[in-house]
Amino acid sequence: MHVIGTAGHVDHGKSTLVERLTGIDPDRFEEEKRRGLTIDLGFAWLTLPSGNEIGLVDVPGHERFIKNMLAGAGGISICLFVVAANEGWKPQSAEHLSILHVLGITFGVVAVTKSDTVDEERLELATLEVQEELSGSVLENAPIVACSSVSGYGIDRLIAELDRVVLATPQAPDTGRPRLWVDRVFTISGAGTVVTGTLAGGTVATGDEVEVSPEGGRGRVRRIQTHKKEVARAAPGTRVALNLAGLDRQGAERGDAIVAPGQWRPSRIVDARVEVLPARLTGAEYVLTEKGAHLLYVGSAETPVRLRLLDRDAIPPGGSGFARLFLRDRLPLARSDRFVLRDAGRVLTFGGGQIMDPRPSQRPDLRLLERLDRATPQEALSALVLADGALRVEDAVTRSGATTLDAPGISQLASILVSDAELHELSHTVVETLRSYHSGRPLERGMVKEALRGPTRLDAPAFQALLEHLPEVVEDGAVVRLQDHSATLLPEQKSERDAIIKRIEAGGMSPPLTSELDADPALLRAMTEAADVIRIGDFYLTHTQAERARRTVRSAIEVSGPLTVAQIRDLLGTSRKYAVPLCEWLDSTGATRRQGDLRHLGPRP
Repeated sequence: MHVIGTAGHVDHGKSTLVERLTGIDPDRFEEEKRRGLTIDLGFAWLTLPSGNEIGLVDVPGHERFIKNMLAGAGGISICLFVVAANEGWKPQSAEHLSILHVLGITFGVVAVTKSDTVDEERLELATLEVQEELSGSVLENAPIVACSSVSGYGIDRLIAELDRVVLATPQAPDTGRPRLWVDRVFTISGAGTVVTGTLAGGTVATGDEVEVSPEGGRGRVRRIQTHKKEVARAAPGTRVALNLAGLDRQGAERGDAIVAPGQWRPSRIVDARVEVLPARLTGAEYVLTEKGAHLLYVGSAETPVRLRLLDRDAIPPGGSGFARLFLRDRLPLARSDRFVLRDAGRVLTFGGGQIMDPRPSQRPDLRLLERLDRATPQEALSALVLADGALRVEDAVTRSGATTLDAPGISQLASILVSDAELHELSHTVVETLRSYHSGRPLERGMVKEALRGPTRLDAPAFQALLEHLPEVVEDGAVVRLQDHSATLLPEQKSERDAIIKRIEAGGMSPPLTSELDADPALLRAMTEAADVIRIGDFYLTHTQAERARRTVRSAIEVSGPLTVAQIRDLLGTSRKYAVPLCEWLDSTGATRRQGDLRHLGPRP
């Protein structure tokens, strides 16, 4: 589905034409009917001969209501441009055309209305004038149809041309990130708050939870209507009315956006390409500098904005450049969003542009902006990650507009995207940190994982993903080591090891306590990992001693039945201080099984 917006000078017959086409009077207010002047947005719809249903947004033509016109223009994909045959091209005709230019609306049909009020010669001159004014513009190739809303002349042809243009216009994309700029809010007794707008970016269904951005209020979609028909789901490019539960009328206003919770992060600072319209479109030789009071229009929102030009001191008529925009109000913006700029002092639409980066880094990066300009979403994703080295997935998606994370030159580590260069650097950091640790502590099994994570500055899930990416790195319990690392004893450490083993063996089943050994803890850990010794409670036995004790106790139980701690103590020739931890070790290894005060034969020999 497509939404078509009207454009043109005041009193050129836009609303009358919409009513003739649709049978719906788009003027909602009594004042509009009394004055014959569209003040706010009007809405209607039409089923074309092809069966395609289109929405129509009727915008005001008077210069005093230009911000209302912009609120409606932000959601259209096709324009119905109106010029009255009896008046010809007028100032608001030029301004509306310039707005279409900066919004990038290139599909449209031109209606030369009120053809019944002029003779054939005047109608031909009016049509030629329109052709001349549109030359070189976004509507240069648009069909021009002379028509009359009163007599019906040309209406069938106009509908046929609209149908042809609708069929040629690409459908609104579904990126999975719905956003509806609110252009109207009202309440219905017994139903609650209703917001209307043109849905873009994704679908909305009954029952969905939604968020009002930028303030963050939450609501639930109770009902959806499109063209006064209730539907269960609305697709991108559709004019919709959402009945929201849990939201009062003050919870949303024109300029807000209805979005999926957590998908959009409003911002006040954006980087953009800004263009200044040529004088033939604005009627003035406008030169953009950082001085002056400017207004920015995007979607249905309006906000004062301050500009910082990044690649030049001024942008002349017909020129463009990169700028950082500082918005007074936070807005949920996306890369490639188009906006309009007006000079608040001169009351002039002078240009606009396109968002390059909706959440830029603190320092402007001109080289990055040059890469982002006209890049595809996947190219933008690569450029952003390459520029920053690493980006959180949600930030990368917001800034690039990408719908998948498959882009050249980047890898994913849990919730973080990293460039290939950054991945190489992180991998090098981990490997070299471990290599240095092993070199300085050859007896240590490895480095505690959390200590190793510190130099990478990654969160725990991303660090875990990095470790899984490194085949030469092994996780060993709570520590991490290089695959080729094993504890290596120096000659003097081997001598100390042999001395410790002799002292332990000399003590029989009553060896020295750990504190009495006065040994290097790292050496004892290395001896334990090498199975030279086994720690039991607060003492060590050699592997041979421990196995001898295991066989002795199991043999005695097989012959005499279950044993008490005292019997095991006497059997091994030791004291209770050693017998109790020995029995607990036998239980833990499966050699024995405790029942009450007795040790039975365990399941493992």
